[in-house]
Amino acid sequence: MTRIPAAVVHAMVILCIVFTRPAFGQGRRGAVGAKGTVNLPYCPQQADALGNTWYIYQGGLFRQQGNMPVYSEGAQLLINGNQATSTSNQGRVEDSGEVVLENLAAQGCSIARRISVKKEEGYVRIIDIFKNTGAQELNLPVMYRSSLNYGISSSQPIADPKKTGQSMGIIASDSQGRSVLELFGGRGSKLAMQVGAPPNIGSMQATMNLVIPAGKEMALMHLHAITSGPDAAQKMATGLRENKILADVPKQVRKLIVNYPGGNLFINDGDIEILRGESFDVAEMRGGDLMKGTLKEKSWKLNTFYGPVELAADKVIGLINIGDSRPRQLLVTVDGQIFGGGLDRQTVGLELSSGQVTKLPLSQITRLGYRKRAGEPEEWTFDKPTILLRSGERITVQMPVEDIAVMTRYGLLKLKPAGISSIAFQNDENGVHEIYLTDGSKFAGLAVLENFDMKLAGAGEQAVKFPTSAIARLQFSTRIDDSDDTTPGLKLANEDLLVANLTGEYKLDTAFDTLTLKGDQIKSILHSKTSPLDVMVRLWDDSSFSGQLQASELTCLLKSGIALRVPVALVAQYSQPQPKPADTMIDRVKLIVEKLNADDWKVRDDAQKQLTGMGTPIAPILKQLRGDQPPEAQQRIDDILAAFKGPPPNVNNATPEN
Repeated sequence: MTRIPAAVVHAMVILCIVFTRPAFGQGRRGAVGAKGTVNLPYCPQQADALGNTWYIYQGGLFRQQGNMPVYSEGAQLLINGNQATSTSNQGRVEDSGEVVLENLAAQGCSIARRISVKKEEGYVRIIDIFKNTGAQELNLPVMYRSSLNYGISSSQPIADPKKTGQSMGIIASDSQGRSVLELFGGRGSKLAMQVGAPPNIGSMQATMNLVIPAGKEMALMHLHAITSGPDAAQKMATGLRENKILADVPKQVRKLIVNYPGGNLFINDGDIEILRGESFDVAEMRGGDLMKGTLKEKSWKLNTFYGPVELAADKVIGLINIGDSRPRQLLVTVDGQIFGGGLDRQTVGLELSSGQVTKLPLSQITRLGYRKRAGEPEEWTFDKPTILLRSGERITVQMPVEDIAVMTRYGLLKLKPAGISSIAFQNDENGVHEIYLTDGSKFAGLAVLENFDMKLAGAGEQAVKFPTSAIARLQFSTRIDDSDDTTPGLKLANEDLLVANLTGEYKLDTAFDTLTLKGDQIKSILHSKTSPLDVMVRLWDDSSFSGQLQASELTCLLKSGIALRVPVALVAQYSQPQPKPADTMIDRVKLIVEKLNADDWKVRDDAQKQLTGMGTPIAPILKQLRGDQPPEAQQRIDDILAAFKGPPPNVNNATPEN
């Protein structure tokens, strides 16, 4: 349990639940601590130490009343700018104390909000479940908005330590020196919300476009707390762990949450919970008995389809029996690996607290769990090559040495494992594999190997063979290069994305002539809106030409060094923010840059004016030449580049019509 400083506890929010907004002092409020169906407004706790009471109104937003309210409004859910509507003025309080608000609706989806007050942990947890009730995919613009009673004097995003440039939430402070913490995602979440506190608005906002397939459900979880200041809020955010936050979330709800990875208590996409002990090892039996003591096994030996595996007892945190007629065992290790197979024994020794050692029949065990050991990681970090099998195993392996052959629509590619981020073999939408490269490229293909020969990570370096048909995902690297406004790329009609530069020469038949274009000088290519055969090509100097390419394919070089030939018909857009200028322009710029070193200051000034007048297309040339120049010339080049940040002179930046 996370310990919160006394000052934070003193300022903690004790949340009360309300659905409709009666005038202050009017309306019938539900009894504090009631269970089952309750009338709204409803309050699960008494007022906090500061004399403030919290209420949640129709649609799930909460407000605070009392001596010195911090929030004036919090966790308001807006869909496309509108509040979710409700047909009920009642809520349901479950045995756990969690309040469930159902029958909310907005823009083609139904919404249920689950609210849990975590007094000891120091936060309020809210889970919103969105169900697409239509027959088409739903793009849902979701916004959460909160306002402080005394205004927002300062705010700061909470950086995700696992993903550069991604935020998990926001900390905002009021004029009284108090701060609120709002978290909208876990560490390394694949889906992240954009958070901020726009100036002159006085509210915090978190936004996301949630894409929900037809008939499917997705859930977003967010946390809200009041602390004594921004340092306390940051400390609280750093100390929270996903496995603690999700520990009491029902399994069927936990599987729907898309903005939190899940923590260390659950495996197989949340289907299975790992059993752990506090002071003792524990064994859960099929009959319902829960036995505590000390597991006596020195090691665990599994017979798997890829060979025998032996794990030392101090490397294992739990065992799970899967299946009824012919159960198999899953062994979960301290670093998050999962090995599946059949144990080489029929019983497991457990020393009870009385000192008696009993033999537990393996067939009667549901789960075994070791007590938590000193030095265990709070969260698993899968930053080593890992193979995930369709049967649930998750195994760390050594990086393969041989290239991996993948058949794609661009031909047979031989990929270096070090350049692959992951390969997803199990795809619900189609039968092909999804390949993700560390340079940011992603494309569909088929790995042609029938088996992957690997070596298990660790001292043993055991050689194993995994059939491709048994693999759900290969994860070689968690690193993917971040894209920015200088990153070139090809967006294709089939949703492939190639981080690549065009190479070679191309003939473009225009209405007036056939032009020869060099690939590295092309700034962009777009298909014409009027004819699928026509393209509009923009060059490095922003000149543009419409016509038809004689070649049916474009030759490009991925950032990772792989050469591809891409059908022109598949290209939705090509963009190269830093195309190479023409050789004649490079030579011309070099001659003028030399004048920046002239003895006569008038010549130097004139050269600077000439270069500035050429505009932004020569910026890459200047950057390349800068390092070889003396200090004054470098300063003049810096001044020229700074001038380019404004409206570039003598350059037409208008986008031509197709």
